Amino acid sequence: MSLVTIDHSTCRRDGICSEVCPPALFEVDGEGFPVFRAGGEQDCITCGHCVAVCPQGAVHHEKIPLEESLPIDPALTVSIPALNQLVRSRRSVREFRDEPVPQALVKQVIEVARWAPSAVNRQPVHWLVIQTPSEVKRLAGLVIDYLRQSNKLEPRYTRYIDLWEQGKDPILRNAPHLAVIHAPDEWLWSSVDSTIALTQFELAAVAQGIGTCWAGFLMRAANGHPPLKEALGIPEDHSVYGALMYGFPRYRYPRVPPRQEARIQWR
Repeated sequence: MSLVTIDHSTCRRDGICSEVCPPALFEVDGEGFPVFRAGGEQDCITCGHCVAVCPQGAVHHEKIPLEESLPIDPALTVSIPALNQLVRSRRSVREFRDEPVPQALVKQVIEVARWAPSAVNRQPVHWLVIQTPSEVKRLAGLVIDYLRQSNKLEPRYTRYIDLWEQGKDPILRNAPHLAVIHAPDEWLWSSVDSTIALTQFELAAVAQGIGTCWAGFLMRAANGHPPLKEALGIPEDHSVYGALMYGFPRYRYPRVPPRQEARIQWR
C-alpha cells in the first residue's frame, strides 16, 4: 500500500498537495487526481504539508493520521502588534525570584518549542531540563573549573572567577532552572535546528511570564570540558547546542529601550 493515498470522493483535484510537497513526490493521473509517486517513501520527509494544506482532508498519510492533525482556529491568530510587543518586551533576565517554575508550565513551553522547524523535518533536538537549583549551582561550578583551566592559557576570565570566589554566580546567575538542548554531531544542521527550537522556547516562556537568559559560558564549556558534559549526561555522539537559564523574573521591565535600525539592502 502506498504511503500516501488520495480519497477521490472528496479530492477537488486542485493540485495543492502536489505544489506544496518539498521533494515533489506527487504526479497526476489521467483523471487529474494526485498520485503519490512510486518509491516516494524513500524521499518523503514526513513534514505533513500535503495533509495540512488539503481543505477537504482528502490526503491520507500512513505516518500522519488525519485525526491527529488538528484544524487551525482562525480566531487564535496572533496580531502583529501583539507579536511585536512580545518580541520587543523580551529581556535577558539575570535576576530571579526563589519561586520555582511549575513543571506543567515548562511542559507547555516545550510543547510550543517542539513545533519549531528543522532542516528536512529531521527534528534532532533533545531536551534536558535541570529543575533543582542546587544542581544548577553545581553545574555553574563546573563551568568555573573550565574557566580556571582556560584562564591559565588566556587570562581573561579572572573577573568571573573572582566573583565566584566571593560567593556570587556570574555563570548561571543563581537561576533556579536550566534548559539545555543537545543533538547528534553527525547531523549538519544540529546547531541551526537547536537554535530555532530554543528561540521558540524563549518566546513561549516570555508569554508565560518566565524570564530567560542564554547561558553562553555553559554552552562553551559543555563541549570543551568533559566533566561538565558527563554531569549533564550528554551522549558521546551529541553536543550541546544551546542552553537557557530560566525562572520567574525578580523585576518587571515596563519599558522597551531602542535598538539599532535594521541594516537592509534592497535589490
